[in-house]
Amino acid sequence: MQKISSYLYPNRIELLSDLDGFTVEFTSVYQRNVKIYNGIDNTIEFDIKNADQKRIDLTTLSLLELNIMDVSGNALPNSPYTVTPNATKKGIAKVIIPQEDLTNLTPQFLTYSVSAIKDGADVLMYADTKFGAVGTIELIGSAMPTFRDDKIYKTFTGEIDFMGNVVYHTSCIPTTFYEAVPTTDITVEINTTGFIGKIWYEGTTDSTISVNSFLHATKHEILHASLPNSNPVQVTLPVGDFKYIRILYQGNSPINPTGTVDKVTVW
Repeated sequence: MQKISSYLYPNRIELLSDLDGFTVEFTSVYQRNVKIYNGIDNTIEFDIKNADQKRIDLTTLSLLELNIMDVSGNALPNSPYTVTPNATKKGIAKVIIPQEDLTNLTPQFLTYSVSAIKDGADVLMYADTKFGAVGTIELIGSAMPTFRDDKIYKTFTGEIDFMGNVVYHTSCIPTTFYEAVPTTDITVEINTTGFIGKIWYEGTTDSTISVNSFLHATKHEILHASLPNSNPVQVTLPVGDFKYIRILYQGNSPINPTGTVDKVTVW
């Protein structure tokens, strides 16, 4: 049996203030990089002390802010971020980096600094008594599942079958969505305008699409009905071993269908 241990603890950084006239020199032997992730709001906690390693009263500071720059030296969209002191814990403050500010960033090393105003003057927070004011934040990437975007198909190709009827179909719709494990089902929403006829789907196990991929495909009916009110129809399709599917429709008239299928949305 395999056992995985997980830990819940604050992403805390120690900072120093009030370095003037310090009496006990403190040098940080190991200052870890802060790690944050795409896809979630990241909370960072600061433990702000004086040079004697005693937590300070944060009410002596104002406009406490976190400044973050990307690898190119550009500030993140909403930087600087407001650092909020804890109302009950002396010297503790936190800041939230919203996931929206990290959406377009690739994994990289960001740089940060924390500043404040004290006695009307700008001051920096330091990681040690050597006045190291700039730290590193490692943006690792996503720790959360990535949800695929909806795919919209608005173009339908008309082909004449062996009976001389016109059948319209979408382009090929992949079922794997670049995932390692094929999707078990797909949700499809079909928008129509006054459509009367039948709609179905076909699948192929071919990994590469060719003109023969759907030659012997079996029809899986989605609906056979009149949709004069143009209400969207949403169905869940099992895909099994199919690598690709396509949505097809045919009107009540083999040559000139009544109404139209406007778009197919897949997710």
